[in-house]
Amino acid sequence: MEGMSLSFEALMVYLNRTIGQMSDPRRSSNGKRYGLQDLILGAFLVFFMPCESFLQHQRYIQSHERHNNAQILLGLPAIPSEAPIRNVLDKTKVEPLFDVFTSLS
Repeated sequence: MEGMSLSFEALMVYLNRTIGQMSDPRRSSNGKRYGLQDLILGAFLVFFMPCESFLQHQRYIQSHERHNNAQILLGLPAIPSEAPIRNVLDKTKVEPLFDVFTSLS
């Protein structure tokens, strides 16, 4: 990330590239509702709007405005709920994400 300008877009490029290289701890299945990318970015959303239930607030915005910050800021097609985020991320080796944030400091 050296030499890259510090902007939200640059952060998202680096974050998405890093997530794309991570291993999904789940077995292959047609029953996966959310990809690993969507789940990690869904967890990342809490940093944008610290409120009691960010995901519930995004669903409220979606139902009234037909769009939400998850779509606009992160390109998520659907907002993952807390349970799949927690279930998958608890099993995911997240060390590659550390580099994203240490590179910014």
